[in-house]
Amino acid sequence: MPPINEIRSTVNTVLQSKDFKDSPVYSKLLSYLIESTVSKKIPKEITIAIDIFGKESGFNSNKDSTVRHHILVLRNKLDNYYKNEGKDDKFRLVIPKGHYEIQFLPANNHHSKLTARLTVLSKYWQSGLIFILSFIILYFIYLQTNGTLLSSIPHTSFFIDSKDKIWNSFFENGYPVTIVLGDDFWMDEYSPEFKRFRQVRDWKISSENDLANLLKKYPNANLVKSEITGIPFGATDNLMDILHIVYHFQDNVSLTMSSTLSLEKVRDNNIIYIGEFRNLRILDKIFYKTPIRYQYAPDERLFIVDEHGRTVNTFLRIEAPYEQQNKYNVDYSLLIKMPGFSKENYMFIVGFGYGGRLERTKMLANAPLRAKFIEEISKTHKSVPEYFIALFEVKSIERTGFTNELKYFKEISGDFFLEGPDSSQSAVQ
Repeated sequence: MPPINEIRSTVNTVLQSKDFKDSPVYSKLLSYLIESTVSKKIPKEITIAIDIFGKESGFNSNKDSTVRHHILVLRNKLDNYYKNEGKDDKFRLVIPKGHYEIQFLPANNHHSKLTARLTVLSKYWQSGLIFILSFIILYFIYLQTNGTLLSSIPHTSFFIDSKDKIWNSFFENGYPVTIVLGDDFWMDEYSPEFKRFRQVRDWKISSENDLANLLKKYPNANLVKSEITGIPFGATDNLMDILHIVYHFQDNVSLTMSSTLSLEKVRDNNIIYIGEFRNLRILDKIFYKTPIRYQYAPDERLFIVDEHGRTVNTFLRIEAPYEQQNKYNVDYSLLIKMPGFSKENYMFIVGFGYGGRLERTKMLANAPLRAKFIEEISKTHKSVPEYFIALFEVKSIERTGFTNELKYFKEISGDFFLEGPDSSQSAVQ
């Protein structure tokens, strides 16, 4: 611990910052923790509740999260201070998770640097996992396509011809391919029962805005945005279906999460999105150009709208209760292929649940299944359009789909982004 005069000077600088100057409650709480740490009398939660927040002696921390909530906010305020006004401070004030003492760490402390590195690594661990997985898959594909045991692979159902009616435009434009996984929004929650933080997933919370609205309604909730997001269930299966297709026509392939995707990456890239509607994020700006709309509450529905935004058809997802065994579900999944801004290709494999996404990537990867899809399109079109919207109804038990029915199909114009809200042609419903 540094000398007491340096501690006083450090704390005074922090308290005079804009993060604390107009926050008397957090200034008082920080000063209290500093004094307790200096005097080596680390307070308990009930002590803080009584001394700072005026709680009664019968305060029950299992029912009242006031202290934990304010400590979370205090940590965030300190983090924000050291990212801005305090970035050049000699010492840093740190409140370890699960504790109410203050640590005084030199700004160049090796532990601080290591912690920062671990934070960055943890934030992107999913991306690293995906890249490792991709390398394994690609190596397996290499053995298949180059090994003597499977030298006849061009005759299998997984061979992709450059003139394939679904994939042909991906062969032709030469742009690199970015596969985007729609990652789930996770939160950190302090558990009084286990006395530690845990990651939680709430299916009604899929963005920072959703979390902010929840905290307005329940201000005592011990929830903060997690630095780690969640890989969508079934992503491994989806990648195994898609990757060997993509590498038939392009060596320059990258994987990313929708939470980290930027508009710059969308330009001059063929984009393949795999995930839920709720996790489209920045890609929602492109998806919303289509005549498809969706909702998650009070129930999960897809809407098809006309050029005036009026609903012309509705599809209701049926999902079995979470606790039910042998769940029967009716899901809807979309395969959308549209032109980009500069002759890129954008493909959306998107729906509400895992079953629908899996059926779409299986269809894209398997020649007989693609042929069946093409045959159905040919009933109403002379040829397969280069760009289109296809909506499928997928009935499944648990996560195994057993029916796939094309419910809606529309052609998309090659001048999609230059035309009005509805640039589509004839439809099958």
